[in-house]
Amino acid sequence: MLLADARLPSGGHAFSAGVEPAIQGGLARADIGAFLGARARTTTLVDAATAVVARRTALDGSSYAPVTRAWAARTPSRAARTASTDLGRGLLRLAQRLWPQSPAIAGLVSGSPAMPARPIVLGAIAADAGLDAETLVRVAVYDDLAGGVAALLKLEPGDPVDGVRLVIDACATVDPFVSQLAALISPDEIPAASAPQAEAWTEAHATTNRRLFRA
Repeated sequence: MLLADARLPSGGHAFSAGVEPAIQGGLARADIGAFLGARARTTTLVDAATAVVARRTALDGSSYAPVTRAWAARTPSRAARTASTDLGRGLLRLAQRLWPQSPAIAGLVSGSPAMPARPIVLGAIAADAGLDAETLVRVAVYDDLAGGVAALLKLEPGDPVDGVRLVIDACATVDPFVSQLAALISPDEIPAASAPQAEAWTEAHATTNRRLFRA
């Protein structure tokens, strides 16, 4: 699914993981690596933790509503929340086609009138597909950061090999937290790691019509 992202309705082709808002906000090309590393330890980490708790929720057959509330409380930017639920809609549509009999995925639409955010859909998919929690953390982190670098190649063209290095280095910053994140079971345990400058850039980006990506 990750490899097919640009050809299936899971959203990566329309989402820059905050890279386009940052560049529009004045971030220099040379600082993109630092930006991705900071994102990995804040926004991306919150989403990965949310996916882990959503996976546990799916395995337990519980309601996703507390996970959604916890994620929203830790995602202050309305524009970022909207972008994530838009991505969740596309990923959920794909998941319903691939796993039409999955109780975990069916629960995403039957349990709440609100569209689930992308990390919650990813957690439900992981439960149905048999991914363990540590693998899910790594998938969630890689998916977010690789999407940002894919967008970067459109915004500031360069050598794709350099982009791969940016992804690897940013993913490595989360390695010390993988086991801890994988052990989470409750929405209350999702870390609250904010990124105020990135959130401000995302809010400003949402008001402009000069953009290639949703956020």
